[in-house]
Amino acid sequence: MEFLNPTALFGLLALPLLLIPYLIRRKPQRLPFSSLLLFIEAGEAASPKPWGRLNLPLIFFLQLLLLALLIFALSEPVFSIRPTNIAIVLDNSASMQALEDGKARFALAKERASAIVGELGAGGRVDLYVTTPTLEKMHAVALSPAEATGIIAAQMPYDLAEPPADYDQLLSQLARQQKYQRVYLITDHPAQGQSALARVVTVGQARGNFAITGFDVQRASLANPRLAAQVEVANYSERDEKLKILLKSDGGELAQRDIAVASGKRATVSFDGFAEHPTYEAELANRDALALDNRRFAVAPSARQLRILGITPRPRELASLKTIPGVQIDIIEPGDYDKAERAGYALEIFHFATPAALPRGAALFILPPQSSSLVDLGAPVTNAIVSNWREPHTLTRYINFNLFRPSYARPLKPQTAGDVVVDSSAGPLVFASERQGVRYLTLGFDPFPYLGRDNLPMSVFTLNLLDWFFDGRGGKRQATGEAIFLGKVQSGDQVILPGGKSLAITPGAGFFGGAFYQGIYQVQHGAERELIARNLLDHGESDLRAAAPIAIGAGSQGGASASVLWSFWPYLLLALLALLLVEWFLSPPMAAMKFWRASFRAAQR
Repeated sequence: MEFLNPTALFGLLALPLLLIPYLIRRKPQRLPFSSLLLFIEAGEAASPKPWGRLNLPLIFFLQLLLLALLIFALSEPVFSIRPTNIAIVLDNSASMQALEDGKARFALAKERASAIVGELGAGGRVDLYVTTPTLEKMHAVALSPAEATGIIAAQMPYDLAEPPADYDQLLSQLARQQKYQRVYLITDHPAQGQSALARVVTVGQARGNFAITGFDVQRASLANPRLAAQVEVANYSERDEKLKILLKSDGGELAQRDIAVASGKRATVSFDGFAEHPTYEAELANRDALALDNRRFAVAPSARQLRILGITPRPRELASLKTIPGVQIDIIEPGDYDKAERAGYALEIFHFATPAALPRGAALFILPPQSSSLVDLGAPVTNAIVSNWREPHTLTRYINFNLFRPSYARPLKPQTAGDVVVDSSAGPLVFASERQGVRYLTLGFDPFPYLGRDNLPMSVFTLNLLDWFFDGRGGKRQATGEAIFLGKVQSGDQVILPGGKSLAITPGAGFFGGAFYQGIYQVQHGAERELIARNLLDHGESDLRAAAPIAIGAGSQGGASASVLWSFWPYLLLALLALLLVEWFLSPPMAAMKFWRASFRAAQR
């Protein structure tokens, strides 16, 4: 027999408290009485001690039995045989890298898993699963205990957030489908309840932690080479703290700042005037439970130019962008788009053209000839008057909208989530959206050709939109786990992981889906090299103060064990209350009857 809730057994220590009402005697009181004859046989000598002679009625033993059964039921005893076919689910999310007395939670989880496997007999079979990025089996066939121990020892946690899941249903369904006798989930989340079929084993306790939750390196504008960085820091602890932030590159320290962060709050510190490097790292000098979120990585623009691919049937208008410093543009016909080499362009401009599918990189759509997944088009209007615009916003800086009046426009009807940046009485004129860190902008008017001072409001708007795309490039705020767009892959291309390991890219592969660790990834296309930063962006993994509990119900019983008394505890409780009422109402009359019966016998003598 074993107990699903063994903590309840501590209630047995309170059982001796039932004796107290039967041991305590009230202090004798002096009362005048006419005769003591009636008390000669019925009365008892009063004890001068506060603790009287122990005289326990039968109802006391009934109460003791019912209370013991109630505590026993709350501990959820089960009769079981030793399981021989089990599954172990390891939580391999980022928070499992937190330290507990100098040892990582994931190391503790592996020790617990190995101990569970060690309890199986030689004929036992084990299946191993991980939770992140999805619940997935680690091997193809069932393992022997020795094989399972070897695979467990080789596992490492990912720098990924744990996906949301209903583990009560998930584990029970897994056990039914695969016919497991028991499923163990080993995690750093506390458990609310257990079942005979699904067990949650918790490693780790609530701890304070600090984390870098944001890190961006960018230029002030397209034409301004000056670099600036912002670092956001969060304090997930119970006290205010003074933190030190280091800005690094190529292994060397560029600058440092001190910042005070209140408990449960965030603060931002800025750096500027530092040297230009391909990659940057922000590091939190203060040590805490989770080292992973004390670092973040960013990629700075490797060149001061915005390389654009223009797709248009009117190349002359787009060619006017070449007069803008820092802009390099190549122009092709819409029919040549699918055959063109598109790698290396930071922006694609579809001028009176529409792609068959939404591009994987940043794109500007100008008066698309047909509706897309982003917008539908309204009826044409002339001399559209701007009625509202979003401010502050990069696209609306320094523009006098009283003079901003497109001669021809088609109002937009957004079909996805995004921001209406410029609006008119006829409908939106500028719609911005973002998907997985990639920016898209749709215009209901044509800002080209670029005329400089000859059309100042429209020229300022054109410079703003180029700055907006320039500021959004470089893979900022891209999370671990997000696929890396590879473009056109050729033989010999490879991806270099943050640890330095090189992986060959299969020709025809459009994405690399193995960015499970934080750091800088390198995509090499022949002699060209693209740097991409991936960071842990889930703040829930950094907040170690109170992990969400995992609730496991008692409804999934079966297999090798079954609960004995859990379903009867409400009836036991009612029976105990009923006994208390019986004693309360019946004991005094019974004592009185005994007194008068003894008095009557004394009088007859």
